[in-house]
Amino acid sequence: MDKTRLITIKIRQKVLSFYEGIHRALKFGEEDDLKNIREYTYGDNVKRINWIITAKEKKPFVIEREERKNQNIIIVLLLDQEMLYGKKLQKLYEIYSILGFSALYQKDKLNTYIFTDKMEKFFKHRNAFTVVEDVLKFVDAISLKDKKLQTNQIEKYLLRHKRSIVILVGDFVYPIDISLISSRHKLFIIKVREKDEEDPKKYTGYQLKSFDLKRKIPFLIKPMVKSYIKNLRNLDENLRQQAVLKRVPVKTIYTHEDPFIKLRIMFS
Repeated sequence: MDKTRLITIKIRQKVLSFYEGIHRALKFGEEDDLKNIREYTYGDNVKRINWIITAKEKKPFVIEREERKNQNIIIVLLLDQEMLYGKKLQKLYEIYSILGFSALYQKDKLNTYIFTDKMEKFFKHRNAFTVVEDVLKFVDAISLKDKKLQTNQIEKYLLRHKRSIVILVGDFVYPIDISLISSRHKLFIIKVREKDEEDPKKYTGYQLKSFDLKRKIPFLIKPMVKSYIKNLRNLDENLRQQAVLKRVPVKTIYTHEDPFIKLRIMFS
């Protein structure tokens, strides 16, 4: 059994157990979605009249209920060779599985984009849990060794959609402009990081190898490490400022963490 299959089985069981538990706990009766009871006014739908209350009060009353509509969710996976570092790609699989199964279980419409140096593929909503595994199998088949993410084309595709919940998932070690996307959609950002990726001081003096094993990379010295840390912090700060301005939630999930807990807090 391949790794994507193992991940989806494990995550699906966890997600479904969580939501089934919630539904059992909150299912008290037909009045759960009750929002308001008020006197009937001209133009109200007569089907909403509650005849029991009307009979008691000697005048018509209507009941307003919460109506849950299916949401349109677009998950955007941002991939390049940087995702091959450590266990970032595996953690991205877990995050996508949690988000995907959660959306499908709640009967939301799940659409998925996969970007590298181009738009690799768009998975349109399909009312089947197998779509999550299909996405991960496709991602796993992409050779990311020479891929460098191009972020300037993302908004072109996302702006084609009506207002949706858009979730960007990547490591965000590159500049990105979220202004147009956040103006059109309700945006969430999930950063997938290795802990030592943000502070690689312990690798000072090491000889690194490129992914293709062809390029020569000089030994890491303190000025190089300091420059790297400074640049990464500048990228993070730029994204943070954009997110604050546009009120976009941002969550960093490290590879040693359980993403389920952080995602539950983020979308609660």
